[in-house]
Amino acid sequence: MGFLIKFLLFFVAAYLLLKGFVAFLTGKRSGQSGANRHTQSNQSRQPETQEDRIIEYQKKTFEKSEAEDVEFT
Repeated sequence: MGFLIKFLLFFVAAYLLLKGFVAFLTGKRSGQSGANRHTQSNQSRQPETQEDRIIEYQKKTFEKSEAEDVEFT
C-alpha cells in the first residue's frame, strides 16, 4: 500500500513540475496574463466622450430592465 501512495505522489509531483516548467517557458503565468487581459479589455471599451458614456449607461440599464406586459384596448 505504501508503494502505491509513493508511486502516485511521484507522478503528481512530476506532473506539477512539468506543468510549471512549460508555463515558465511559454511565459503564461496565470496571475499576470489574466490581469493584463482584464485591464486591456477595459481600456479598449472606455467611451471617449460624455455623450458616449451616457449612451453606454442607457444601453446597460435598458438591457437589465424587465419586460412589461402591455394590454391593448
